Amino acid sequence: MTATTAAVVVARPVAPSTSLRILVADDSAAVIALLRGFLTREGHEVVVAADGGEALAQFERERPDLVLMDVVMPTMDGIAATRRLREIAAGRWVPVILLSALDTEDDVVRALEAGGDDYLVKPINLSVLKAKIRSFQRIAVMQTQLVEQAARLERLSDERQVEEQVANALIGNMVRRQGLNDPLLAWEVLPSSRFSGDAVAAARAPTGHLYAMLGDATGHGLTASVSLLPALQVFYGMAQKGLPLRAIVREINARLRDLLPVGRYLAAVLMVVDEGARSLEIWNGGMPAALLLDGAGATLSTHPAAHVPLGILSEAEFDHRCDVLRWGDAGQIVVHSDGVTDCQSASGEPFGPERLHRSLRAAPPEARAARVRGDLNDHLAGGAGFDDASILTVLLH
Repeated sequence: MTATTAAVVVARPVAPSTSLRILVADDSAAVIALLRGFLTREGHEVVVAADGGEALAQFERERPDLVLMDVVMPTMDGIAATRRLREIAAGRWVPVILLSALDTEDDVVRALEAGGDDYLVKPINLSVLKAKIRSFQRIAVMQTQLVEQAARLERLSDERQVEEQVANALIGNMVRRQGLNDPLLAWEVLPSSRFSGDAVAAARAPTGHLYAMLGDATGHGLTASVSLLPALQVFYGMAQKGLPLRAIVREINARLRDLLPVGRYLAAVLMVVDEGARSLEIWNGGMPAALLLDGAGATLSTHPAAHVPLGILSEAEFDHRCDVLRWGDAGQIVVHSDGVTDCQSASGEPFGPERLHRSLRAAPPEARAARVRGDLNDHLAGGAGFDDASILTVLLH
């Protein structure tokens, strides 16, 4: 039997106990029979297609809740069909699970770069597939709750306030993740308005490696904040699987280039910390230089941006190469947005690099991010900054 891949596309919110309409696209009668029997026993409605072109027609006609799609099919393969489904479902939540008989790193990266958010290795473990479907149903319930919340807010007289509250809930749910509580991390974000265009993200991979990102989206306020969401979705989806940093930055770049208007992009630093090997892999696109500090806060080395921000270059032009840093004694890596050093007082004086270095030297490692925030607030003297400011520190033991 040929290696196959399946994609799951969620089209509309459903409750976990609700029967789903599932489209199975596969040129193998045996696979269709297996999945039809299993899914029917689970209480779902099944429609089928024999190739990618038929699958697209069924998707538009039947509006399925989930689509299981084989990659190797005549007329149009599953990869092309999945990409087209993403275009058809533009503007809607479309997570993708890929099922593949191949499980090498290259195969997994290729599958995810085609548009997947998760994957399972074939032969399909039906119990795991059932759990995955239930998981997406639970996520769909959260989406339904957000929709219901939006409906309640729409009854308020101020339409702008309604939109901002819904956006704040959605962005907050995406930004606030458990990984940010990691004991190696300290971070601060000072928004210049209600919505921040800066964001910090972190997750532990199954290997124990720590993935971290600090991003600074173009502009300010809600439009900048919304621009962060596709990048955060890709980061968490791939970091939690322990995929290579080069694959993550490449996928974020591709996703942002597809989704963001011209002139919108994301400056970002992404890192992977391997505590056992005492090494740190880093990719810096358009951000101020990362600082490697010793225990006393003195700067051991600086690592300026070697790449342009994410979302600008085509896949052919994009450079995903990362730098690798190694450390001996305990230290710390510090990254920040340009809003920190560019922050201006009421008299127009910038906070500047020298004040930043003084702040870092004036506090113990675990308190340096908080010290920088406090010094920024003092510099502003109660006023508001013109740009979002953020800082992330990672302890290196």
